[in-house]
Amino acid sequence: MLHILICDDDTAFTNTLQSAIAALPDYNRRQMQTICVNDPRVLTKTDIQRADLVFLDIDMGDINGMKLARQMRAIHKDFVLIFVTNYGEYAAEGYEVNAFRFLPKLQLAEKLPSYFRQALAACRSRTRTLNVMCEGEGTNIVLDDLVYAEIDERMVKFHMADVSAPVRKSRMALRELENQLEDDGFLRIHNSFLVNMNYISSLQTNGVTLTIGQTLPISLHGYRGIKKKYMVWRGRG
Repeated sequence: MLHILICDDDTAFTNTLQSAIAALPDYNRRQMQTICVNDPRVLTKTDIQRADLVFLDIDMGDINGMKLARQMRAIHKDFVLIFVTNYGEYAAEGYEVNAFRFLPKLQLAEKLPSYFRQALAACRSRTRTLNVMCEGEGTNIVLDDLVYAEIDERMVKFHMADVSAPVRKSRMALRELENQLEDDGFLRIHNSFLVNMNYISSLQTNGVTLTIGQTLPISLHGYRGIKKKYMVWRGRG
């Protein structure tokens, strides 16, 4: 799942940009999710940590977009940043926050398609991975493709979105893995299962249904806390 964040104090333009992105040929509703924020002060750490691609207004009244970008980079350094601007002049300090592009609002229709395509390519090149030892060899697990991890006889099994892929195993504690992935959208739903929340279709007392069609057991004792963490992660959506 690729997460897109639009942050602009102009509600009308935010809606226009969101609609324009959704209409692009490269936009995939099943694999991409967009959230919009009109007041940067309500941005949460989770919003920033989840973002893969950010459209950020460079001038939001008393809030300086460049300063906000620096604060966001301190939390999450790997998102692709596109500044949105009303002006022809581009901020010279954009390189300091690794700005990918500057998108003039008046040239939205002209510039957005190519910028979005290029930004997606950049996002894919920054794929999040987890390096673990599997059967004596260092292995990179692509986190966006990891549906859930399961502990079985002191071995963690990694179940991927591609169900035909072999299940990799690593000798480690699930708690250790949970700590490593606590900021990456993974939720401990049971003593034996750690789930990528992007793949949760529903979370109920009778189990967690995944988008791949599988249902996993959930801890009834910890259900309230698990449900709360999931709802916080989902945020305003």
